[in-house]
Amino acid sequence: MAKQELKANDKIHGVGEKVSTLDIVLKGTVFMSVPGKSTPVTLKVGNIIGLGETPGGKYYYQYAAATDCVIYSYDFKEESDLDKVIQANQKIAPVMVSAAVRTSYDLKTHATPLVEQAAAHRKKLLDDYNDYPKLCNAMGKVPIKFSFMTDLKEPAENSKLLPWQVGLINGFYQNDEKFNKEIYPLGPDLCIGIVHVAREYMRKITQMIIEAKDYIAEIDELTAEFQRTYSDLKMQESDRARTNSAVMADGAVPTVENAPETIMSYARMDKRFRDSMTELMDSYVNLPDRSSTEEDVRKLRRKITDGFYKIYSKAVLRYLNERMKNAPLEVELFLKFGFFDERVVEAEDFANLYRLHVTYIPDPRHKVVTVPEWLSLIYDGEVMPSKNEFDLDYPSYLREEKQSGNISEEDMEWLMDNMEERLNFEVKNLVTLGNRMTFGRISVFIPIFDSVNQMTPLDRCYSSQERVNEELNKIRGLDFECFYREYVFQDDEIGVPPITLHKEYTPYFILMPNIGSRSVLWQEIEGKKRTTPARMLMPIFSLEDFTLAMTRMCGEFRWEMCKTEQGVHWNDISDPSLTSEYSDFLQYYRKNSGLNPEQKEKVKKALQKAGNNYRKVFVSDYVMYIMYEAAGSLRMSKVSREILYKYCPLAREVGEKLISNGQYSELVRRRQNKSAQNARAIENYVKKREFDGQEVPDELRQEVEFLKG
Repeated sequence: MAKQELKANDKIHGVGEKVSTLDIVLKGTVFMSVPGKSTPVTLKVGNIIGLGETPGGKYYYQYAAATDCVIYSYDFKEESDLDKVIQANQKIAPVMVSAAVRTSYDLKTHATPLVEQAAAHRKKLLDDYNDYPKLCNAMGKVPIKFSFMTDLKEPAENSKLLPWQVGLINGFYQNDEKFNKEIYPLGPDLCIGIVHVAREYMRKITQMIIEAKDYIAEIDELTAEFQRTYSDLKMQESDRARTNSAVMADGAVPTVENAPETIMSYARMDKRFRDSMTELMDSYVNLPDRSSTEEDVRKLRRKITDGFYKIYSKAVLRYLNERMKNAPLEVELFLKFGFFDERVVEAEDFANLYRLHVTYIPDPRHKVVTVPEWLSLIYDGEVMPSKNEFDLDYPSYLREEKQSGNISEEDMEWLMDNMEERLNFEVKNLVTLGNRMTFGRISVFIPIFDSVNQMTPLDRCYSSQERVNEELNKIRGLDFECFYREYVFQDDEIGVPPITLHKEYTPYFILMPNIGSRSVLWQEIEGKKRTTPARMLMPIFSLEDFTLAMTRMCGEFRWEMCKTEQGVHWNDISDPSLTSEYSDFLQYYRKNSGLNPEQKEKVKKALQKAGNNYRKVFVSDYVMYIMYEAAGSLRMSKVSREILYKYCPLAREVGEKLISNGQYSELVRRRQNKSAQNARAIENYVKKREFDGQEVPDELRQEVEFLKG
């Protein structure tokens, strides 16, 4: 222990020096310099220098005398030494507590911009990366695929302050004068406890600053190549010559001639095939009515369709092998939109296709993707191929082929890991079948882009990422549990035993290259793994009501996911579930006392309209539930409403608005009680770990919020 008298600007402790003392400011003021901030935190009389530092560690902050001052130093070898310092200074303990609270409050004020800077830095990088394809197009450059840019992790939140900690320190700070007179003088033990709270608060803030600075340095190192490339392009933007693949300064659209030949040459189709396809297209172009349903026209469409997919398979394979570089504009439009022959595309439609293409920005999360982007994920092994028309995924299909004697064990092993064969399987099934299904009008289906099928301006029916995500988020804001699945969480390092939690797996939306009128759920999970995203198919130009389409797909997902989870018991009422209760309701609606005669007649007509397909009836009710009932417009029977609210509960905020409605009041209260009960067990476990000073994983806190609805 020692007393020191210091002159203004004298250094007390430097960054990196060993922490060995706690120093009380007895006179004057001290500056505590925060890395990255020009304005220091001011420590006044009663402050404990080094309160937020670690004994035996290295100083993170620099401390220097702001004015002539006097400090008194105590040994700081372990955490309990802090208690001794306060015990030894009981007369000024209230002043020390007040100063500690003020310093922790001030430190957060200084640190917040530094922490926010990390997130802002990531956002700017992502904004630049989103701008990069457009900049490349404007400069006549082929965009480089900086794959790491789409995987930039968000700043860590392991040291994030808990709401109660912020509230507590704010409360102490705002009531400082009153607490200093009435609370802090009550005894040293109380003072010790509050100082430790302030110390822990400062340590968390320090960790947040460290993580923010480390994060910025880490992503700067990771993205250095992209930042250099982007910076160079920005510098050249004003004086580089434009090329045909760039957006011209006057908004001109490049001229395309004989697109079929360009596309077929790129796909390396032989001359005999090219001549045959050219002849078919000539016949199609010269039809007096390309939307005719006459048998000879339908046959012509089928022949063109067969040729289209042969070309598509080879073109996309080359496109992916060459890492999506240097492909002609015609090929890019062919793979993304189905464009094949400029003779059947109006000039305005081609201009729209071109502008949508050159301004297209890939989804950084790879959740809303065009078909070539989806096939790239398949080809790179990031996702498994989709199921075929017989509901078999790729491994199951190969096993069936082996059992049928069509391939050997060696063939099966080779095919399983052959990326080209996986790609062909996806094109043959999802692309071929999905394209036809989403087109909607089977009798006039043709996969090539033809303006005769365009009934709405393309820019108005374009299924953009923003449009898809906006509608999806609206539904998630109502049926908030829709895409959550159970999984087992365990962390042996910090002593968390296996515990069942919930995690959200939002679906993939694959934009099929057509002008279509039907969106569909293709599969609810990948293979047999339940903790995988669903796959939904949408026309890239959708003619149907977008909100209705998105809601219907979510309803289809709800039904199919329940069937998957329930297995053979999906319609067994002795094992209650969404599908079993709804099936029982529809099967025995005539005997249901909860329905009046008019409602029974409605159920009867709904079943007739759906061909007695229970799923279709449920999806129709689900759409009504999300689009109308959630907004307070009641249209369902009491029975169907109760089943839906039981298994597809509305979000807490929505339920609170409906609770005043007599039809919903009991349902909402029952759900609120159940949610509170479910959350209590996890909440108590979290509180116990906090009380014991154990780390609480974010997954547990998120589970509490989820269970509360």
